[in-house]
Amino acid sequence: MRIGPSDQILNALLSNATVVLQLSLREGFEVKVSEALHHGKPVIATRAGGIPLQIQHGKSGYLVDVGDTTAVANHLYDLWTNRELYTQMSEFAKNNVSDEVGTLGNALSWLYLGSKFSKGERIKPNGRWLNDLAREEAGQPYLEGEPRLPREGLHVVG
Repeated sequence: MRIGPSDQILNALLSNATVVLQLSLREGFEVKVSEALHHGKPVIATRAGGIPLQIQHGKSGYLVDVGDTTAVANHLYDLWTNRELYTQMSEFAKNNVSDEVGTLGNALSWLYLGSKFSKGERIKPNGRWLNDLAREEAGQPYLEGEPRLPREGLHVVG
């Protein structure tokens, strides 16, 4: 299997980065944010689109309002000058990122869909996540403290 050049470049960048910035004005669900967290890199990002689903503010990174460059600079300064803070955030990021959006989570969702569709069944999630439905049907509930994306109560802009 050959990894595409853009994946190789992203992996090299993330492996050598200290902090990752994702300062989009508008954004969907940014997989690169989850990849950065998997690499143990704190992320400073805007509260745009699906990004707030991925970052636990003050734990795995910081969420800032779109255009608030002062907050970005302050958070960068804190992470660069406070080694203990950086180490705590880096460890939290690495150990608390959800697998729901990675290869495992995507495979589970696709297998669940394929299983249902191959049997001619219709799926009506009624706002529920495919990962939740698949795990429920398999009798594999989430464990206490298992990293998951938030399901409610988010303030998402964009």
